[in-house]
Amino acid sequence: MHLLADASMPLVAQLAKTFTDALHEQGIPFTLSTFQGRQPTPEQLASADLLMIRSITKVDAELLQTAPRLQWIGTATIGTEHVDAAACRDAGVTFVSTPGVNANAVGDYVASAVSNIALEQGMLPNGDVAIIGAGHTGRAAGQRLRGLGLKVHFYDPPLLQHATAQGHDDIHDDWQRVLESQVISCHVPLTKDGDHPTYHLFSEQSIAALADDCILINASRGAVVAEQALRSAQQRKQRLQVVLDVWEHEPQIAADLLPWLRYATAHIAGHSVAGKVGGTLRLFRELTSFLKQPQLAAQLPPLTQLLEPWPEAAQAYRWQADETPTWQMLASWVRDIYDIRIDDKLLRQATPEPAAFDALRRTYSARAELSQGVVIGGRWLAQGEWQNRLQQLTFSHIQKQEQ
Repeated sequence: MHLLADASMPLVAQLAKTFTDALHEQGIPFTLSTFQGRQPTPEQLASADLLMIRSITKVDAELLQTAPRLQWIGTATIGTEHVDAAACRDAGVTFVSTPGVNANAVGDYVASAVSNIALEQGMLPNGDVAIIGAGHTGRAAGQRLRGLGLKVHFYDPPLLQHATAQGHDDIHDDWQRVLESQVISCHVPLTKDGDHPTYHLFSEQSIAALADDCILINASRGAVVAEQALRSAQQRKQRLQVVLDVWEHEPQIAADLLPWLRYATAHIAGHSVAGKVGGTLRLFRELTSFLKQPQLAAQLPPLTQLLEPWPEAAQAYRWQADETPTWQMLASWVRDIYDIRIDDKLLRQATPEPAAFDALRRTYSARAELSQGVVIGGRWLAQGEWQNRLQQLTFSHIQKQEQ
């Protein structure tokens, strides 16, 4: 059994060794090789029984034809539009994804964008927050913004039609309500068919209808927001604060938009160390089921152990607040752990070429998550409202004992 994996997946060799050693005792050969860049070569695919990828690798019928032995494909991402699931089914190839694995990191990204804008403006956004997509990443983003003190609602017509939406009165299908919101954050897959396609969801008409100084964040898929619509907004000098982590023509960015965008990053919203390592670990757990080797799952190390090589991404951030914190304090704590301005600067300083974009992703530095924040406070921490808000920001807390 031969596994071919994206070389950028952290700890893939270490986790594969667990399989190699355990299966060898059963007389089952298991080997690993890795590929660099966006696509594996036909020579690499020819010998692959199993394939682990990230969102930059496109799997279609053409690729599958060059991989006659392929039985299983796993992507370490929540998004699946880079994989033709129907072609996989036709070829008899099992396909799995890892929904929610980097939701915390994406939620942190959105919180950092809004926190930085608020700190620079000297005020929180004064209107509603519309989260488009109430799945794992959308919920993570929404809960952090609620922790900052913002009013959040979720636009998700497909989910509204399912029983899973029952009990969630914050989910709606009112597009006009979205357009009137002061903050809009996109967390949907890219779809072109069905009743609610997301391709160019933000068209010329929708962009033109946004409120002045609206913060529009896209950390889902580039083509959800039409780049040409943004160009039109730029040309008419529309007052928007647009944050793009994803681009319609990745890895080619829209360099002409950079001066107008509030923040621009290289598709790294989900790239916390815990998110990336967790994606690799989840795929190997999925593989134990496919190989019918459930005992191997128990031999895989826990995520906390796997994070040990990155102490800077596992350290605790501690803040003391004897009095009830202001929104400025909360926003600055978010920025202490993850500052979107650093990634924005890196993209602007790089050449606007696909190779530079991929290099930023490949060499991305270790990044912590907001859950590593610890607030040490006084009597105010006994209040349920504040315990809930810190929990929404994923901060833990310690109440000091009165002397």
